[in-house]
Amino acid sequence: AGVPERRRRRVHRHFQANASAACKLVGESFPFRHSSVFALAADNHNSVVGIREYALARGANIEVLPLDHDLRLPSEQAARLRSAPPAPSLLAFPAQSNFSGVRHPLELVATARRLGWRVLLDAAAYLPTANLNLRLIQPDFVCLSLYKIAGYPTGVGALVARHDAMRALQRPAFSGGTVQWVSLQHGRHELLKGAEGFE
Repeated sequence: AGVPERRRRRVHRHFQANASAACKLVGESFPFRHSSVFALAADNHNSVVGIREYALARGANIEVLPLDHDLRLPSEQAARLRSAPPAPSLLAFPAQSNFSGVRHPLELVATARRLGWRVLLDAAAYLPTANLNLRLIQPDFVCLSLYKIAGYPTGVGALVARHDAMRALQRPAFSGGTVQWVSLQHGRHELLKGAEGFE
């Protein structure tokens, strides 16, 4: 296996299974459309909040999940979460708030997925001090900052995605190493399969 494949496997092994760029990749590639919903916690990092612009540009609705007086996503928030609309919809929340340090209930991941939502879990602030077993907690997408875990090099992050969630993404553009082939004459291209098409 090549160096990129070995790196992907190492990250995957570490979690049993730069955060800003990972969030951008999900936002620009998520198949939002009219009547989709992008639901997000009120204390998401700006990198996650920025996904709102992609959702709005495609006609999706935005819902902000409020925090309680202790700056927490209330555990009953999961009970209030309604079924996702038929259009592809995304719920995003931090495992641990970058702003307050509060850890939100990870059970929300399973509840939301059961209700038909795709889930983006921002684990950048959580992983430096906690383990995240992706066999137990199964979001569709996890964004993380490797430098917050290892300390160096700064700015390095990653996106971990479930295979089925990755297949649902629609990459709006491509670059050198992400395509199998390109035809200028026919205005077509084919992305590499799996993670390589999104690097």
